[in-house]
Amino acid sequence: MGEPLAGRFEPRTGAKALVTAEDAVLLVQERHADGSPFWTLPGGGVCDHECPAEGLERELAEELDCRARIDDPVSTFWYAHDSLAAPLSVYTVFDCSLLSEPAPNPDEGVFEAKWVEPEALPPATLPQVRYLCSDAVASD
Repeated sequence: MGEPLAGRFEPRTGAKALVTAEDAVLLVQERHADGSPFWTLPGGGVCDHECPAEGLERELAEELDCRARIDDPVSTFWYAHDSLAAPLSVYTVFDCSLLSEPAPNPDEGVFEAKWVEPEALPPATLPQVRYLCSDAVASD
């Protein structure tokens, strides 16, 4: 038999921000490799020299031109990519609060940012994010 799947590649490390305000969660719109939009939490890949919180701080600055207070990790989730060298990412999700207003940066792959109530998430919200959003607002 062949080599086990886990031995073929290392998952990419990433960090996401779970930002809540009252009964809403901050989501960002990105695009799949085929151009179709999807909604996810702000954040992205972590560089080798960064810890996850440092990577998230950098990602928020690049993608949303904003700063945030990054608190404790609250969850993790896996995501399968179809456009990266590493086909799988594992994201650490941090509880965060914004210190400045987000401004989406299309040059960094973020086309829109909006506050959404968990019961009104856009249809193209990633399932992993859908679960985290409903759980986060319910536990506030």
